[in-house]
Amino acid sequence: MSFRELLESGVNVSVTVKLDDLRTIFKEAAGGLRLAPDEPPAEEFLSRKEVLAVLKIDSSTLWCWEKTGYIKSCPFGGRKRYRREEVEAIRTGRKGGRDGR
Repeated sequence: MSFRELLESGVNVSVTVKLDDLRTIFKEAAGGLRLAPDEPPAEEFLSRKEVLAVLKIDSSTLWCWEKTGYIKSCPFGGRKRYRREEVEAIRTGRKGGRDGR
């Protein structure tokens, strides 16, 4: 029985694998994982401290901007993260005004 057949069977077994065999398995598995060329890149997020440093603002300013909707946070594991794209728009002046336009 091959490794793939064993996986597909769903049987609960313990397997001992040589390191070289494990490398081959990982290479084979990674070869099947390819991003589609038209797939957009993953979004990048910044922590609160990173946003404060990039925008050179105080934490109270960031808090106020969040409350007014000027910048939006995204919760990740109980912590707030901010989209890099939105932070860069504020930094470069492409986003202005209280209503976020």
